[in-house]
Amino acid sequence: MEKVQSISNGTNSISYTLTRSRRKTVGIRITENGEVKVAAPLNIPDRQLKDIILKKLPWILRKQEELRKICEESRLENKFADGETFLYLGKEYTLRIAKGVLPEGVNLEENYIVVAADETKVSVNGPQYIRNVLKNFYVNQFVDIAKTRMDFFSPKIGVCPRKLTVREQKTRWGSCSSKGNISLNWKLVMAPMEVIDYVIVHELCHMKEMNHSKNYWNIVKSIIPDFELRRKWLKDNGHRLLM
Repeated sequence: MEKVQSISNGTNSISYTLTRSRRKTVGIRITENGEVKVAAPLNIPDRQLKDIILKKLPWILRKQEELRKICEESRLENKFADGETFLYLGKEYTLRIAKGVLPEGVNLEENYIVVAADETKVSVNGPQYIRNVLKNFYVNQFVDIAKTRMDFFSPKIGVCPRKLTVREQKTRWGSCSSKGNISLNWKLVMAPMEVIDYVIVHELCHMKEMNHSKNYWNIVKSIIPDFELRRKWLKDNGHRLLM
């Protein structure tokens, strides 16, 4: 079972998710969203584990700061103006704003992502208006994609999720509740299809194993043999899936 805990050295403090399993060593990793994940052996004493985490605290804080700067830089780059590039299903498209063209919406035309925008709204609300139009397009597209892929993978895994929710999540790409409710971050629509599949399978497999044990990863691997490559892509490129 995963537990969310916190630790402090008197000056700095962090929260981390702890998972214990039949592993032999302690592993600490920072996700693309800055979350701290600690994997520990079942028999390691709490005091010893905390000492290990405290020793790694400077490294953890440094990595989180690096990720924060990357995210800020990515956000600053988005002015939602003609000529900017945006990801959709892993491919880069150049933004083209067609003012005064109705109905309002988004179309993909070769290498362009074309936003048909109300000229008055562009004048009044500027970049925020364009972002909202793009976001609506992304969310609607991702809902359809996620439903289709979940319907494809669920029988292969042998599960039947109760509900799918697509929303904006600051720290996660997806989650699965104990009741079988799946939640996915709409920003995944910017990732390649194979990465979207990995996240969906990741969450569906939690309906069989609500942990990250060896057995859990074996289930994931039985569905997606190269899941580690897809997970690495998300770790290396997750900061680019921003808008």
